[in-house]
Amino acid sequence: MRIHYRKIEQGVQLVRLWGQEGTVKVPESIAGEPIVEIAPYAFSARKDCEDLDVLIWEDESCEEYIFGDDLSILCGENIQEIHLPEYVRKIGNYAFYGCRNLRLFHATDRLVSMGSGVFTGCRLSEVQIDFYDGEQSCLKEILTEIRYEVRAVLCCHGDKNAVAKVLFPEYYADAVENTPARIVETHYYGSGGDYRECFYRKQLDFEKYDSMFILSQARDEISATASLAVGRLLYPYRLSDSAKAVYQEYLRTHMAELVAVWLETLREESAAILDYCCREHLFTEQTLEAALHTAMEHGQAEIAGILMDERRRLGVRRKKVFEL
Repeated sequence: MRIHYRKIEQGVQLVRLWGQEGTVKVPESIAGEPIVEIAPYAFSARKDCEDLDVLIWEDESCEEYIFGDDLSILCGENIQEIHLPEYVRKIGNYAFYGCRNLRLFHATDRLVSMGSGVFTGCRLSEVQIDFYDGEQSCLKEILTEIRYEVRAVLCCHGDKNAVAKVLFPEYYADAVENTPARIVETHYYGSGGDYRECFYRKQLDFEKYDSMFILSQARDEISATASLAVGRLLYPYRLSDSAKAVYQEYLRTHMAELVAVWLETLREESAAILDYCCREHLFTEQTLEAALHTAMEHGQAEIAGILMDERRRLGVRRKKVFEL
């Protein structure tokens, strides 16, 4: 790995980075100084020219290269994941501009300042935030730039040591002309815009977030609404009993069709989801049979086994009711 950097107050500013494509893990320090800032256009391929007023740091992996051109600049389309160290507190303007293959952004709550257009041209699907000093973060600023569906994984370290997984659905706006009134109206589609307003002083308001679920049911695809409910139920950080009941009732009502959705879109998580649904008794006899049929059609032996165990449990209960 090769890094161009500048020395600034309290640490180092990362200007440019060379290394392996794909997953980028920014080191915690350079020459004993912590990396505290990401320079403007640091990971963008649309930078006009490379900076000359920089210092250069290289690790041992650079010894295998004879010429500097053999190293790849980690920017633009060759970045899929970016992991920032815990002491990065600022990201400059357009730092990830045009990184259209960037899917995962991982930082901490110590990131307190973000420039304009940081994620312009990106399509993030997951944001991970590690919390060390409370529950405030730059998550709202990140979501403001991404109108697509984004899953946020919030890891609270310390005494709580809790994890929350919250989904922010996609949304978009459309300008519609109102000819009689001679005005142009903005129509919003999807509930994502409302969910992105569930913050107070840079902290996610879980109560307000859960209250938006009725909007998701009305405006979003069933796959997004179900994923939102599952995330809150499987990782119930600050989830009230009333909100839990609402989420569970939605799953119970739509269970037959949701199984097919989960097997298609959440394959890695489907076993854990269905195991939860069985433990919480969210299946009826009819929805269970439909789900079992779907699992067999998809050749999902593990899922079918979970559902067959639940069918046996329901069978025992039916027998007791019949004898009474």
